[in-house]
Order: sequence, then structure tokens, then C-alpha cells
Amino acid sequence: MTTMISSGFHLKISAFVKSNLLKQSHPIQPSGLLVLPNELLLEILVHVNSVGQLFLALTCKRLLVVSSMTITIIPSAPKHRAYHLDCSAMLALLRVVQPRDARGRSKKSWAPCCVCYRYRPKMKGYWKGVQKRYPKEMACGILAGHGSIVQSWSEKRSSSYQCPSCWCEERVIKYGHLA
Repeated sequence: MTTMISSGFHLKISAFVKSNLLKQSHPIQPSGLLVLPNELLLEILVHVNSVGQLFLALTCKRLLVVSSMTITIIPSAPKHRAYHLDCSAMLALLRVVQPRDARGRSKKSWAPCCVCYRYRPKMKGYWKGVQKRYPKEMACGILAGHGSIVQSWSEKRSSSYQCPSCWCEERVIKYGHLA
């Protein structure tokens, strides 16, 4: 213990002593799943769908290591678009990580795009700059329907599955040679 004198006051300073409880490392919440041997965990992973395998792998480091011992097929945007697969697996992943407000409720001002698999803003003002990225002759030609796409995307109960940015990119890829 040391004593310091500062402007007439005596101050005693002692070194911080770590408690034995702080030195011991215990899992916050023990799990019965984590005490299983790798062979049983691998057997469990075999019987779970690809989304479930991904969620288990992202749970903790141990399950990530075990899941790396198997082949996990993760749904991907390019495969989805190329083979017209059901996008429910990707949307299930998106629902887990959807944007939330301070109270934990899902934000209605964002929507998932089934093409780029990202949450994109629904505000009309955000999408005004997207069309300006392309030459004026394209904006007047193959991108002429951009306004109605933005309108559809930004509606409260919209059934649009494609964000305006992906719509523009798709139009340029399909019809860009005509412009």
C-alpha cells in the first residue's frame, strides 16, 4: 500500500487484487450439446437442413470446428438465380438477421431483396440516385420503368422481390447492348 500526499490530503492507494472467481473460466450457460463427442455432433449435422447446419455452426467456436468437418451447402445468390431454386432458405437466413429498432422490433422501412439477398431501404428518396448512375440515353430507354419499380418497392405491403438497384442491373445486362 502506498500513501500519496496531495494538497494537504492523505490518500491511500492499494493494488487491485484479482479474486479467484475472476481467474476461473466457466461457460456462462453450459450446454448438453457441447459435451457430446464429435461423432454424435456430426451425426446431428447430417440430419439437419442446410440452414440449420449454418445456424449450428455460427452458435459457438466448438460447433464451428465440428461443422467444418462436414460439407455444408449454403444457399447462395448466384446459384439461386441460375437454377431457379426456391429462395426460402436464403430468406430464412435474412429473417434471422433483419434490421431491428431500439425496442427489438423489425424495421418496416427495410425489405429483403431476393436477388442480392440484402436488406435494402424502402424510402423513395434513397433510390433517386440509382438511375443517375447510368447514361441518360439508358435512363430514358431501357430504364424508363424505374419510377414505377421504386413506387412498388416502397409501398407498405409491397410484394416486390427485387430492389430497384438489382432491377436496373438486370435490365442493363439483358438489354444494355440495345442502348
